[in-house]
Amino acid sequence: MAPFWTKSLVRDAFVVVGTSLLVTVFCFIGPTIHTPFLVGMLTALGLGWLQPNKGWLLAIEQTALIAVCYFGVNTFNIMAPFDAEATQFTALLQFFPAFTGSFLGSFIRKTFK
Repeated sequence: MAPFWTKSLVRDAFVVVGTSLLVTVFCFIGPTIHTPFLVGMLTALGLGWLQPNKGWLLAIEQTALIAVCYFGVNTFNIMAPFDAEATQFTALLQFFPAFTGSFLGSFIRKTFK
């Protein structure tokens, strides 16, 4: 039986930290809700491609980190949001594009395999 935490999964868990920060920044600077959702979907698609069998775990991590980063940036006023309501909406609903993109990325990877 293969171990659950492999080297590639740990490496990809560190990649999720960077993608979560990227999506959080786009939540704050995005003029509409479409840009953060697009960036969230594309990063999650890449995570699903990297880990086709355990992409769901990376999607959970990405969703949690985006929420934590949003509350951290918002609490300490590190960045001023372009639109406060849209920023909160996109940051807290990133689980939809995260899980959908992760599923699609793993599906595409398994299809081409």
